[in-house]
Amino acid sequence: MGEIVVGVSMSEQAGLHAVRWAARRASTRGATLHIVHVIDAAVEAKRDADLMAAAKAEAQAAIDAARAAAEQIAPNLDVVTTFEHGPATEVFDELSRNAELLVVGSDWRGGRRPSRRGVHSLRIAAGSHVPVAVIPDIDVAGRRGVVVGVDGSESSSAALEFAASEAECLGEPLIAVHAWDIGVIVGAEYGYGVSMVDDGDLSSAARELLDNALQPVAAAHPNLEIDPRVVVGDPVVALSDAADEASLLVVGSHGRGALARFLLGSVSHGMLAHLEGPTVVVR
Repeated sequence: MGEIVVGVSMSEQAGLHAVRWAARRASTRGATLHIVHVIDAAVEAKRDADLMAAAKAEAQAAIDAARAAAEQIAPNLDVVTTFEHGPATEVFDELSRNAELLVVGSDWRGGRRPSRRGVHSLRIAAGSHVPVAVIPDIDVAGRRGVVVGVDGSESSSAALEFAASEAECLGEPLIAVHAWDIGVIVGAEYGYGVSMVDDGDLSSAARELLDNALQPVAAAHPNLEIDPRVVVGDPVVALSDAADEASLLVVGSHGRGALARFLLGSVSHGMLAHLEGPTVVVR
């Protein structure tokens, strides 16, 4: 049996939204739901007994509310709760070693402008050893489809398989989006001649890339409805547009090298700064 870890904070609305989402997923997959509250190291550093007692009392209230919310969703769900101490990013990094998924909340409520909120979710997603689901306070009732970004990379393949599994479990279509920008492909930003490149050939190559990526998915999930989409334009915009009517978005992370645990790829970072709904980052 796997374990889904969900972090809760004092921001009750955002936290409980994430708990309910995580509880539904844990229930459908027979996983244990591990509810975690992190008491920040700054509180302990003050060495103030009254402050620590107050922090623990608030933390207990948050944990109790989260457990109640999870049990409302799935009364028979296996739920465990723990308090952790230290920097949240380090705590969730360690917890991710034994989990199948991390879930964190966000107070983002939609809109077309990037948000500086939810910095912790960005850092947690960058450092995690497993996929991270960031759940904003956005109502997705009535939406259908699991959107996934496809670019032919290794992380994209992992995201595609995760998304296909989610779509099959939810009984919803898989919406596979491959976006390409002619300016980036041919170096237009450096003044190279765009007219020298046949955009019809590029479009055909993009379609071939997407078709090739989807072949093993279709073979592994023969009953899954797949909606392939090739879009000319910025990937973040293309994925945002598709995710606007979907129940879930899945993207791969291209963070690499020594800084990989602190950085996300530009697309995954852009999507977490501009949430349209529940979003999963897969490494």
